[in-house]
Amino acid sequence: MLKVFQSFAGKWSFNRNIIHKSVIDVSQQFTFSTIDRNHNNKDNISIVSGTASFNQLDDEFSYQYQEEGLLKQPDNTTFNVSQRYIYRFRDDMITVYFDEKPERLFHTLNFDNSSSATGHHLCGKDTYDAVYQLISPKEFRLIYSVLGPKKNYKITTTFSKIG
Repeated sequence: MLKVFQSFAGKWSFNRNIIHKSVIDVSQQFTFSTIDRNHNNKDNISIVSGTASFNQLDDEFSYQYQEEGLLKQPDNTTFNVSQRYIYRFRDDMITVYFDEKPERLFHTLNFDNSSSATGHHLCGKDTYDAVYQLISPKEFRLIYSVLGPKKNYKITTTFSKIG
């Protein structure tokens, strides 16, 4: 797994599709979409394009992941977005933390084989299930399925190594 971890190092471009599904809020008795409350787009898909990097921290087994991109919502409004995590390799496992003090666990990658891993995060009543698909040393895909009382969406991000 060390080679997989080391393959993340460097700069990446990414493209992300966020597919929003309708959610029934039983307590309020109405249907809504997670982001597009006007239902202007029947497909209800948001798109993010940007760049990301995995930069080595104090030791060779820790990377700071940082991304910046532009989110385009179904109604064509746009927002700058950013996110940061810490990836650590320990005991032949890759663990992902929120980049905050103190660090909080996001998920641990459980590898099915050398090209596929899963992770799980519970946030209140919401679940975030991750699938990492390692396509090649220069490309990987990250798929999140998010489900909760007021959340129901799928995030698919494809990363391509720059350089």
